[in-house]
Amino acid sequence: MRIGLWGCGQMGANLAEGLDGITEASLVVVFDLDRDAAAAVASRRGAAAVNSAEELFAWDGLDGVMIALPSDMHAPAAVRAADAGVHVFVEKPMSVDVKSCRDMIDAARRNGVKLMVGQVLRYYEPYRSILRCISDGRFGALRAAAICRRTKALKAGASGWRLDRRRSGGLLFEVGIHELDMLRCLLGRPASVRSLSSRASDTENAVDFLSVQIRFASGGVATYETGLGDHSGCYGFRLYFEKATMISHSVFDTSALALHTADGTCELDLEAEWSKEPPVEAELRGWLSAVRGKASVPVTGEDGLASVALAEAAYRSVDLDEATVEYST
Repeated sequence: MRIGLWGCGQMGANLAEGLDGITEASLVVVFDLDRDAAAAVASRRGAAAVNSAEELFAWDGLDGVMIALPSDMHAPAAVRAADAGVHVFVEKPMSVDVKSCRDMIDAARRNGVKLMVGQVLRYYEPYRSILRCISDGRFGALRAAAICRRTKALKAGASGWRLDRRRSGGLLFEVGIHELDMLRCLLGRPASVRSLSSRASDTENAVDFLSVQIRFASGGVATYETGLGDHSGCYGFRLYFEKATMISHSVFDTSALALHTADGTCELDLEAEWSKEPPVEAELRGWLSAVRGKASVPVTGEDGLASVALAEAAYRSVDLDEATVEYST
């Protein structure tokens, strides 16, 4: 398969690298308004760099395009790709509002192309194995979850569109969409949302503290805590299963994962079961398998829209003086 890339910044370069491990596809053409960035990715991957979207979609035999643009540009780019008859992989968040997500889904359906959203956290361990444990019922039903992801300050190099909520969607879209999507994977369809927020900085995206409380249709509940005002930093979770509580104070540190049961605390060794496949490569492999008609799309447009709707509801609660709002797609 012949794949194109629209957007050659950090995420675009990561997608290009992820495609390297997939023998049935190759990157053939890239486009970015920053011609130096496009030339750098093209040179490293043996692809051609073009100067316009028109040239990108006119490339001979193009099967699919990976879109890694600022979040507010995802929808128009994806619609344009679908109208050109090209299959679409779009980076998270799917878009900055539910309406534009619907436009993307409609365009994909209208043109008969596969649309996938890059919610890559689903492919990272230990989350990947935890989702499998839930599917297997290993620890019984999951009743509640708490995820905390706070950082000291804006990530290094953050500038421009990432600091503009109108373009990035805000912290819950730019970063938190990963964990909001994961909470949906863990507990199902949300029913209502309530948020508490504090912001001391004048920068729109620099929320010092944000707590999102979610009640799910299944009866489960969850809390997601984020913000940029933590001088220590935090990324951990607690998962309250029927038969056990799973805890990690450092999500991607294998030694930090532990299981508490009625019989006491025991170490949880899932490492032997963990996938060794690089997460970006895994998500792209899933998309390309769907493009070839060998599987369904792993993270559909409807999935992406649902997570965007959750982020929207959380911000709506803040805007309504921290009222509880009903979740709706």
